[in-house]
Amino acid sequence: MKIAPMRRYHSHLGRDIVVTGGSARDLQPGQFGVLAIDGGAGGWSVVHKGPDGDVVDLNNEMHFETPEEALAFAKELIGMLASGAEGP
Repeated sequence: MKIAPMRRYHSHLGRDIVVTGGSARDLQPGQFGVLAIDGGAGGWSVVHKGPDGDVVDLNNEMHFETPEEALAFAKELIGMLASGAEGP
């Protein structure tokens, strides 16, 4: 079975998600990032870069084993933000 490589750029509900080798430095304000910890050996983290350039870790020190799991979590967060923004 051949495994396809993970794409670097993703979009979900109009929000950008970037898979990186471990640094949020290349993220643009408003983007979400899936970051490799120790090259992926330490897991994967999900962050968001705010409009002022502040980076926030969104998974409360919980790390994901694979980038696919972290990407799914980022998409779930974006979905919750989108549904919350619409109001009840």
